[in-house]
Amino acid sequence: MKYEILDVDALGRIGKLEVNNKQMITPNLFPVVHPFKNVIPPSDLKKFGAQSIFTNAYILFKNEAAKENVLKKKIHQYLDFDGLIATDSGAFQQYMYNDKKMEINPSDIEGFQEEICSDFPVILDIPVQLDDTYETAEFKVNETIKRAKENIIRRRNANCNWFGPIHGGRHKDLLKRSSLEMNNLDFAIYAIGGLVKAFLDYRFELTLDVLLTVKKNVIPNKPIHMFGLGLPQFFSLAVVCGCDLMDSAAYILYAKENRYFTLSTGTKNIEKLTEFPCHCPICVKYKPNEVMGFEDNLKTQLLAKHNLYLSFSELKTIRQAIREGNLWELVEQRIRNHPNLVKAFNIVKKNLDIFESHEKLYKISGRLFASSESIHRPLIHRYIKRLATNYRPPKDSRYLIILPQLDVKGPSSPTINSWLDEIDRNKIIPRSAIHVVFLSNFLGIIPLDLIDTYPMGQYEAIGIAEIKDSIYENCLLKAEVYFRSLAKSYKKFGILIPEIFINQYQENIKFYEDHPICGLEDLFKRKYNLNFSISSNIEDILLFFKAD
Repeated sequence: MKYEILDVDALGRIGKLEVNNKQMITPNLFPVVHPFKNVIPPSDLKKFGAQSIFTNAYILFKNEAAKENVLKKKIHQYLDFDGLIATDSGAFQQYMYNDKKMEINPSDIEGFQEEICSDFPVILDIPVQLDDTYETAEFKVNETIKRAKENIIRRRNANCNWFGPIHGGRHKDLLKRSSLEMNNLDFAIYAIGGLVKAFLDYRFELTLDVLLTVKKNVIPNKPIHMFGLGLPQFFSLAVVCGCDLMDSAAYILYAKENRYFTLSTGTKNIEKLTEFPCHCPICVKYKPNEVMGFEDNLKTQLLAKHNLYLSFSELKTIRQAIREGNLWELVEQRIRNHPNLVKAFNIVKKNLDIFESHEKLYKISGRLFASSESIHRPLIHRYIKRLATNYRPPKDSRYLIILPQLDVKGPSSPTINSWLDEIDRNKIIPRSAIHVVFLSNFLGIIPLDLIDTYPMGQYEAIGIAEIKDSIYENCLLKAEVYFRSLAKSYKKFGILIPEIFINQYQENIKFYEDHPICGLEDLFKRKYNLNFSISSNIEDILLFFKAD
């Protein structure tokens, strides 16, 4: 197997996977198909964009007629699918139904997968249940690692590219151990197991915590697969956290329950829809009441087709967002789909360092900060850290003037331009002794000499009124990082809080009472006891500086 990384954004990456003269782009989805009972034939799945499918080798192995047929035809001819095919060993049934009576051994089922020429067979692992005790989980992890090592010794078919399952459930040290052990073994794809029940319960925060724990510990040159991830509204958040591949039967299982995928408001019961909010071929051709009137098999088929169209459309959207460097913007839109997705974003906030280490130094277009989650972008996290550690004020500056950033950035604002002109032309204090910075809602302190650099000069942001509390507090925290490091560089501080300003449309606007610059007074008094003055005009600040 060859895996080439073509582009990245955050921990998401576009890759080209080549196996047995077939190609697959990542991130991507393996739709799960039954070995012989499907309302959508596997041969039709390429019409929806599927480059790969997943089926169950255990079911084939236990059905004598099917077993004989697939051994004769091999899996691709048997399923009539010429793309990539992955096969499960039966561990999923054991996991989902906790069936301890399954009569199968690793040697038989793994050898069977090689005989039917699966592109991506899976070893017979022992998935960890979320409610397993630590001792039980540890036993399962150790046994899976043991089986993985035995699998390598038994292999006979060089065209099979094995999935190496990683387990540990809620236990991070076991996840780390499982990941590190798999690093040393010859597996083509790392696959995180034991999370389907978490997906079904919308426990996205736990899922991302597991994913990031694995991502931090596995070697990066192979794809990470997540067993059972099939909800398209979760795709972008999983990809931004490092998921490359996923498989699921959700498209058909939800359809059997009359559930219809959407990206804006989650899954919907078709009975509650008057119109389809989609333009896929199914939704263009039929109305909800028409689909509800069909017999069950046809109704399920049509809903499953829509669910597939939507799933692959979302993956295309994600890949394009990676190419454009807009994956964070997409994630912030998608998590509004469900409160548990917003809650899951807390995991991103707790792991900003790993995201920042993968963030590109520069992107081809400016950033859009359009939600409260935007204040936690890794790009901003990097800027705040580097400003505190790498930036030094001009050596001759003794006085700091802090200007509020207004409706447009820096000198592009008519009012700010007039303030800067007044500072430059003043006869009260030598210009070289004055350092000017802006207080930005999202970026905190921006020195004037950095205002045209990326990202400080290339972004658009919502106003503070939309998400007042979170922006206000976060902005002051970011400003505090600057003053904690560099306050001693200045003798006096001037804070400009105007009564009115002229916006970009030449309109007089009353200054925002909830702008974070209004909170600097308390910060300067409470924490730093700085010598400062607050004024609504530049001249008063300059006179304060002069009165030494």
